[in-house]
Amino acid sequence: MQANKIKTALFLAIAINAHAEEIKTPYQVPTFTGENIDFHEIKPEPNPAKTVDADLIVKTVNACYPVPAMNLDVSVKVGTNYRPINANTIQTADSANYYAGVVASMPLYSGVEIDKEQKLAIDRKEKTAGLVAQMLTALSTKRRAERMLTLYASLEKRSQKRVADGIVAVDEQIGYLEKVATTRGELDGANAQIEGARLALIHQCTDNDIERLNNFILSEIF
Repeated sequence: MQANKIKTALFLAIAINAHAEEIKTPYQVPTFTGENIDFHEIKPEPNPAKTVDADLIVKTVNACYPVPAMNLDVSVKVGTNYRPINANTIQTADSANYYAGVVASMPLYSGVEIDKEQKLAIDRKEKTAGLVAQMLTALSTKRRAERMLTLYASLEKRSQKRVADGIVAVDEQIGYLEKVATTRGELDGANAQIEGARLALIHQCTDNDIERLNNFILSEIF
């Protein structure tokens, strides 16, 4: 009788061990960043919008554009000459022995060329204003994306815990993961637009002014 009890106990122990080996840790959907952070610790930081003086940026960029003023170069030549008098010629004011001549030369600018220069200047100013507007729009998108990214990351991490505890289905976490990924893409796109506009603006100037203008723009937008 005692022997049967021992056999039964051994059989149960073996069965429990075998069952425990079959049990594996359930799959857990990782977060977008993969960071192991407590969702309680993820808090959106204040990100107040900085007022950017767009007019000042446009004026500063236009002021350093390397286009010389359209000044007219006038050259003057002065000469003297001797002309002998013919005895049979009546002496007049324009037939004296000595005379002087003044010749002025200047480049010719047609109305079409002047209009073309004016149009190029207007186009350049419009391009500068457009780049500044693009940069400020991207800056607004960047600020919003940074704040929303923190919020979605907190909700995603919270949802992961809720899924692990069996409170909700995994679809909730997947939804927040997609929001984090989308917002991360918006942030990357905004940064790329800011960089593109910044580079286009500073390279409208001479090489000597690029660094100065770049530092000025960065101090204005950040």
